[in-house]
Amino acid sequence: MATTLFHTFKKNISGIPIPKKFTFPFYYQPHALSEIAAEALQKYLEAQTDFQHNFGLEKGQPGLVIGKMFGVLVCHNKEGQLGYLWAFSGKMAETNHH
Repeated sequence: MATTLFHTFKKNISGIPIPKKFTFPFYYQPHALSEIAAEALQKYLEAQTDFQHNFGLEKGQPGLVIGKMFGVLVCHNKEGQLGYLWAFSGKMAETNHH
């Protein structure tokens, strides 16, 4: 089975319109779809068992505390389905790929 990096929305988003353009980056107001995608990423990170990384969220966790910057990109896949991608900067759990 092929692994995909594209995530579909689990919540009903039918009533949320897609923006026609980006907001001004210096006074950015996150779109509701971006906030839903970010919440899904946060929940995944809190519950995942795919890798070990000390984000500094739990006391007594082994290893150096290393914070990470994450991002989400709301987009359509090649089939036209609306969803999102997750990304992070730098290394996490000693690798650049997850």
